[in-house]
This record gives sequence, C-alpha cells and structure tokens, in this order.
Amino acid sequence: MNNIIDPNFLVEIFFKLVGYIPMTLGLAITSMILASMLGIFVTIIRINKIPVLSRLADLYVLLGRALPTMIVLYIVFFALPILFMLFADTTGKKIDFNQIPAMGFAIIGLTITTGAYLAEIFRAAVQSVEKGQMEAALSIGMTWWQGFYRIILRQAAVFAMPLMANQFLNLIKNTSIAFMITVLELFGAATVISANNNRYLEVYIVVALMYWGMSILFEKIFLAVEDKLAFFKKGSTQ
Repeated sequence: MNNIIDPNFLVEIFFKLVGYIPMTLGLAITSMILASMLGIFVTIIRINKIPVLSRLADLYVLLGRALPTMIVLYIVFFALPILFMLFADTTGKKIDFNQIPAMGFAIIGLTITTGAYLAEIFRAAVQSVEKGQMEAALSIGMTWWQGFYRIILRQAAVFAMPLMANQFLNLIKNTSIAFMITVLELFGAATVISANNNRYLEVYIVVALMYWGMSILFEKIFLAVEDKLAFFKKGSTQ
C-alpha cells in the first residue's frame, strides 16, 4: 500500500495547496454575498408582482436554475467582452476588458447561478411568514420597507438559513469549474500539480479532504448563525 500512496508526499501536497484556499473561499464568499443581494432584489420584485419586472425575474430564476453553472460561466466569459465592444462602438468610450481578471468573470457567473437559487429560497421563506404581520406593521405607521426589513426579512432568515447553508456548500464545490476560465483556485492548482508529478491519486485525496474540511467548518458556522436567529421561532425562550 505504501507503494501506491506516499504519506510524505500527501503532507507535501497539502502545504502546497493550502495557499490556494483563500482564492477558493474568496470566490465562494464574494459570490455568495452578491448572490444574496441579487436574490433579495429579485424576491422583492416577485412578491410585489411589479409589472414586466416580475415576469423578467421569473424568467431569470427559471433559466438560472435550469442552465449548468459551467455554461453560465462560459457565456459570461465570452459574452461580456462582446458587450463591452458593442458599448464602445455605440458610445465611443472604450472599455479595456483585458484588464478585468478572470476571477471577476468567475464571480459574475457564480453570482448569476447562485442568485437564481437564492431568489427561490428567499421567496419561499418570505411567504412562510404570516401576511398579517406586514399588515400589522403598516397599521402602526411603518413603511413597507421598514416592515419588510424589521419584521418579515428577519423571520424569513430563520427558515432560509439551512437552505442557504446548503447552497453555500454547493458554491464552494462549484468554484472548481472556475479553472476552466484560467482561475487557479484549489482544484485548478491540484490539477496542475498532479499533471506535473503524474501522481493524481494522492493529490486528489488531499483536495477531497480540504473540501470536506471547509464544508464541515462552514456548516458549523451556519448552524451557529441559525441558533442566534432562533429567538424568532415560535415558542423560543432564548
């Protein structure tokens, strides 16, 4: 067995790959924050049934959930430069898209896909809160935005948190496809190292353990956040 897997090489690979974890987490966390903002925005449009925009929001959610993340990433990577060139031809203002790092395209693609899933999660969470609570907020002089933020959104967060946690864990795994547009994150670095050493098994065992470790860590973080929000639940005495 020692001829197949070298423990010393596993340790060596681990320390080589540790330096790429910040890139992976940076992609995941940044995309999650932007996707959450996008998801809330789309949710507000949908629950208020804003003419035209609500139809476009429904279409976005449908396409965002239907298309594979890799296809969205490729479309963003190849379509944005074309849009920049059309913008330059129309306005005369040149945008040097070559200065945009590949990580920027990866974040946009991951945000679009994740935002569609989060929009559906937020919609279900908001609808789980009794409608009478918003009516009560409006009756005491709150604006719709105040009632939504202070009452509805905070309660909906309790219901949405477990699903958000699952979505974030999926997002961490989905960062691996960013290597397809030259972003050297954890999986991309592992692919390069394994090709250079021709020792794929050890490298991917280390990578698998790293993804597993990150998933366990963030799962515990989300559980802690969910416990902090638990006082919104009925019957909670905390």
